[in-house]
Amino acid sequence: GISMTEKHWEVVEYLQDKFQKEEPLSIRGIKKSGVINIKEFYELFPGGPLKKSTLIAGIPKPKSCI
Repeated sequence: GISMTEKHWEVVEYLQDKFQKEEPLSIRGIKKSGVINIKEFYELFPGGPLKKSTLIAGIPKPKSCI
């Protein structure tokens, strides 16, 4: 139910890159990345942004996700 924009794809590519480098994914890491601020991240992927964005990116959800 998400209409993907250029910003969505930028976040997805960032997540895929982090996963390929075997770096842990977290909300805090995304905040520090400079790719997107947390408020916008929650607006782009409402109702569990990290879980939804990793699903779209085709990677396993992080252990930090419930």
